[in-house]
Amino acid sequence: NSNILHIQDKHIGEEIFFTPPGMTANQLLNIKGNDFRIKKDFLLENGMKLIIDSSSKNVISMSLIDNYHRYALGVPVDLNLATKDDLIMVPGIGEKTAEKILALRNKKGRFKNIEELMEIKGIKEKKLAKFKKYLYLKK
Repeated sequence: NSNILHIQDKHIGEEIFFTPPGMTANQLLNIKGNDFRIKKDFLLENGMKLIIDSSSKNVISMSLIDNYHRYALGVPVDLNLATKDDLIMVPGIGEKTAEKILALRNKKGRFKNIEELMEIKGIKEKKLAKFKKYLYLKK
């Protein structure tokens, strides 16, 4: 099991890394061969994107990999943050089902567990099992 991390260095380019759980940003920078360290080190999370300006030797931005690239890399998307377009990219979810999912999420405020999707007509255990490859809920 590994985390997928996207690093964009404004001078060197972009790279995708598969890191073990528990790895910190400074550990990755060391392995990557960077000669600088972050003052306030942090654990890397799956689907994280770091934007580095190697000329100033600092990590200048931290965000998440966009959902299109998350799906392409096999990183699931948080169901509570997914847009209609994000949901439509999931095999088995069309426009109407995506709208029903968003309506249910709006009604509930947020999903507490992914099994709540079975409240939507047409989503049973078999279909839900397929969705779990693409969707998750951040605790």
